[in-house]
Amino acid sequence: MADTAELNLAAAGGETDSRGYVRVDGYLRTTAPHIFAAGDITGRLMLVPQAIEDGFIAATNAVRGATTKLAEQVSPIGSFTDPEYAQVGLTEAKAREAHDVVVGRVSFDETARTIIDGQTTGFCKLIADRATGAILGCHVVGERTVEIVQVAAIAIAGRLPVDDLSKIPLSFPTYTGILMRAAYRAAEQIHPEVGG
Repeated sequence: MADTAELNLAAAGGETDSRGYVRVDGYLRTTAPHIFAAGDITGRLMLVPQAIEDGFIAATNAVRGATTKLAEQVSPIGSFTDPEYAQVGLTEAKAREAHDVVVGRVSFDETARTIIDGQTTGFCKLIADRATGAILGCHVVGERTVEIVQVAAIAIAGRLPVDDLSKIPLSFPTYTGILMRAAYRAAEQIHPEVGG
């Protein structure tokens, strides 16, 4: 529940939803057309990068009029727990609802950097569309996963097919190498003749 009661939004014509979050439209305009809201108060993606972007959009629209609309964004999320976890895009189950998927999964005990650092607990799972090679989602648990998922988010936002991602020669040994190995395993399922 959002703690917005003391804002007295109703006095200005603003409304909240049943959980107390401020209602906004695609321009982050509240139900009071002259008031814009951004960040956690909207109940949207309650993460710092998204709140910063929302703040920019809300401020731009407040000054220039409703000219900038929220765009569909790739939004990686994660937490610096022990072990870390992070994700971007669709879960495997959600992806299977609309796509024929391939899944490249790699355990942390299979890659050089994680073994060198003694951080062998975890996995990386990359989900792609079998027909197009489009990367649909990435889920990682283990050391430095938040950073690994950032690379997957860039690949998704740039519409980089899993085949192309698997061919990028990254520095070795790195934690991000686990993502490349997962991409290779997914690409191998799309084009088994290449994997041999």
